[in-house]
Amino acid sequence: MNEKRFAKDQLRIGMFVMLDLPWLSHPFLTNSFKIRNQHQINILRQLALETVRVDLDRSDPFWEETPQTEGPDADGLKQQAFASNLWAEKNTRIQELKERRARLNQCAKRYLQKANLARSLMLHLRSAPAQAAEEAIELVGGMVDELTEDPETTVQLVNLKHRDENGYNHAVNVSALALVLGRELELDQAQLRLLGMGALFHDLGHLKIPSQILLKKGPLTESERRFYEQHPRYGAEIARQIGTLPAGVIEIIAKHHEHLDGSGFPEGLTGNDIGLLTRILTVVNRYDNLCNGFGTKRGLSPHQAISRMYSKERYWYDPKVLTTFITHLGVYPPGTVVRLNDGRIAVVISINSEDLLKPNVLVYSEEIPATEALILNLIEEGIGIRESLRIAELNEAQIEYLNLSDKLSYYFQGQRSGSSR
Repeated sequence: MNEKRFAKDQLRIGMFVMLDLPWLSHPFLTNSFKIRNQHQINILRQLALETVRVDLDRSDPFWEETPQTEGPDADGLKQQAFASNLWAEKNTRIQELKERRARLNQCAKRYLQKANLARSLMLHLRSAPAQAAEEAIELVGGMVDELTEDPETTVQLVNLKHRDENGYNHAVNVSALALVLGRELELDQAQLRLLGMGALFHDLGHLKIPSQILLKKGPLTESERRFYEQHPRYGAEIARQIGTLPAGVIEIIAKHHEHLDGSGFPEGLTGNDIGLLTRILTVVNRYDNLCNGFGTKRGLSPHQAISRMYSKERYWYDPKVLTTFITHLGVYPPGTVVRLNDGRIAVVISINSEDLLKPNVLVYSEEIPATEALILNLIEEGIGIRESLRIAELNEAQIEYLNLSDKLSYYFQGQRSGSSR
């Protein structure tokens, strides 16, 4: 870093300053920023600092040509109002973060409740199939109601890294994402309930696949792959035996790995042989598998998963379904860890529909307490994203600060060639 110290009366517009002060002792949103106006200089001159560190590399190249102004702004009332506005904005950001954390905690509780309900109904499938079907209807009905009563609701799915082999969490992830995508595609309530039921039971055929195949982290052998690719057929057989699942649900179970270009399995179906509900399920199931599944191509960041699906696999999917999914989940889906253009590390918390490349992010900062972490709207700040990062590229302090230690988060914003397991 090309760093130099300046006396406060030498500060100029265009300098990138770094304040050696506690974050709550000044009204600025961050301890490091570029000076943009004389009001900021006047406030800086009032801080308890003898000198101010300046990063010359991040300063404007012609800051030396900026006229130097001595003393406070002539309009004291205007200066006071400017400082008050800065403090108000800072306190508003702190309050927004506290409210966001409260919402996330509540959402996590609801998610765990649904995962437990999914576990219960799966256990009842063989012994009490009618009861399991009723429990599934109740579970999906509750999810549909939650997702449709408020179009601005943000849905968070907390996906635990160390799931059990029965995939209850995966079933809930796929169900919720499918329902939100279905709502964006303007499905009616009856269609949403069929979609949710199909999503909940889509991997029913896993009951007939040995765990050493399901949980294998390396590539499958040819015989293992052929066996695994029968699970949609096995699932449909089990669903018919249950006797209470609608035909639309059975169709989703049977075809959720089929692709529009005929490259899917087990039948290699194409085009009109695959219904809309199944097309929706195919997209969200693949996305969750890439982010949270097992195998050599799994464990991608949300951004990497979206990028792979669009760049390498888009011919598998219905164009409208995939485009709607990306539009509403974002190019950098929430939960993606990113490096900003100014070098800071952040995690995406929600998208900006006006510009999918500039979402809202929570920024890692050593000088700001984690409970008051800074949330930035990258459109307003004029900051871009340099790259997405894997969680493995972060240190322990960053992982803890960004709350990434044992989970990957999805948030789905409301209005406003290989096989996969």
